[in-house]
Amino acid sequence: MVQLNKIVLDTNMLMAVGELKIDVIEELKKFGKTEFFVPEEVIEELKKLKEKNRTKKINAEIAEKIIEKNCILIKSKTGNADKKMEELAEQNYIIATNDKQLRTKIRKKGFKTAFVRQKKIIVLE
Repeated sequence: MVQLNKIVLDTNMLMAVGELKIDVIEELKKFGKTEFFVPEEVIEELKKLKEKNRTKKINAEIAEKIIEKNCILIKSKTGNADKKMEELAEQNYIIATNDKQLRTKIRKKGFKTAFVRQKKIIVLE
């Protein structure tokens, strides 16, 4: 039986699509059969980023299209994306984030993360 990777995408991973021109979805699919998830907190962060400047707005809109096309929304009430990511890691979701502090916290607890290395490839550890 093939194991299904449940990967939660953080805001900064979604923004990397526009910023670094990386196809995050295709890169993460290289790790096997995958389902993608996004908590509501990430949607809220993207909305705020759209108000910052033109470049962030464009990248956030790209991220929203990726979510719409590829991700399952996780209803949530925490209001804090990082806390939600930690909770989901404890439920054996792989957390895809470029936030070094968040990755460190999750890995110290023994859970998996994925991140962009050298601005072009995604690594799973």
